[in-house]
Amino acid sequence: VGSSQSCAFPIAVCNTIMASGMAALSSLIESGTSHRDAVAKLFKQNRHVIFTGNGYSSEWPAEAKRRGLPNLNTTPLALATLNSKKAKALFSEMGIFTPEECEARAEAMFENYSTTLSIEVSTLIQMVESGILPACVRDLATYEAMPSLAGDRK
Repeated sequence: VGSSQSCAFPIAVCNTIMASGMAALSSLIESGTSHRDAVAKLFKQNRHVIFTGNGYSSEWPAEAKRRGLPNLNTTPLALATLNSKKAKALFSEMGIFTPEECEARAEAMFENYSTTLSIEVSTLIQMVESGILPACVRDLATYEAMPSLAGDRK
């Protein structure tokens, strides 16, 4: 979560996933499966998502692909998952968000991302035009009388 973002939504997502897992475990136990066997079954079904290495290293994308896991390495890719059938079903089943609320949240997040990106690009252009280019022009002007000192600056 970035410094300008609230951690509420990511925590809600994590809590929803945890609640869904606990509901699955509870369902197994209530159907007569022993505690040990229920936990073992869920672990066996989900152990492919456990990665104890460095998730920022170059080995992770290859490992994720090998395991059949998504590698959502950009904001738009990650935001799009909120509109997936699987996510909408999970949030709806757990009573957290309706499918329409998932769509609305995703749209708001895409809009925020787009707006932030637009502001950052505009700021970068303004910085280049008002600071960097004038400095380059002044730098090149100092070599006007002695072009041989300019080196590669032409």
